[in-house]
Amino acid sequence: MTKFETLFGIKESEVKNTCVLMPLVPKDSLEPLGVKKLSKGRIYSSGNSSSFTLINTLMGAAFTGDAALYLSQTNCKNLILFGSCGLVKPCEKLDIGSLVAPIECYSMESFSDLLLKNHNFKAFYPDDGLLGSFLKTNKSVREVSCATLGSLKLEEDYLGLFSEKNIQVVDMECSGFFSAATQKNLKAMALFYISDIINEKPFYGPLIDEDRVRLSSSIKEGIYSICSFIK
Repeated sequence: MTKFETLFGIKESEVKNTCVLMPLVPKDSLEPLGVKKLSKGRIYSSGNSSSFTLINTLMGAAFTGDAALYLSQTNCKNLILFGSCGLVKPCEKLDIGSLVAPIECYSMESFSDLLLKNHNFKAFYPDDGLLGSFLKTNKSVREVSCATLGSLKLEEDYLGLFSEKNIQVVDMECSGFFSAATQKNLKAMALFYISDIINEKPFYGPLIDEDRVRLSSSIKEGIYSICSFIK
């Protein structure tokens, strides 16, 4: 068994041209994604639909970035990250359940840098062609500026900086994903559903029924949009 198969649960030769990376994969998502089952590796779990390979990467920029690096050694050429993000502050067009696509993502992955307030953050970007093609057929998806954080606790201390840099959403994977894809010449984009609002509707709090329904609907819409785009 190769290193890749040990880590991912499938052989390198089984990886398709396009891969969808999801930090969390709810069980009821597999059927609409067209994936019968995920094969568990030491770190990642993977499975194939008719048109792409799905990989459960776990949460965190390191896991997702490493996955992109390993996938660069396979037939994979296109990467789509699909997961949740937090909204910095609500506005007319962004709320719980909105679908968004980062057009830039600041790397704030280091817990220690966040804690010590070292603000030397670099931005990374998706592939213009891949993202542009997706947005042409998905008009409801909003373009946003994102920051990838290394702490859920410390995000509440950075609202001023987020506003200063016009950062609209935060996540825990995107900058590592973009940077790895860029280094390995893979085309990459990300699609997020907004699952919480910092301080106002925090990730650890319960959602009202209206928000829960909207969030569930947006996840289904995101899955449909990704599957249709890849096909």
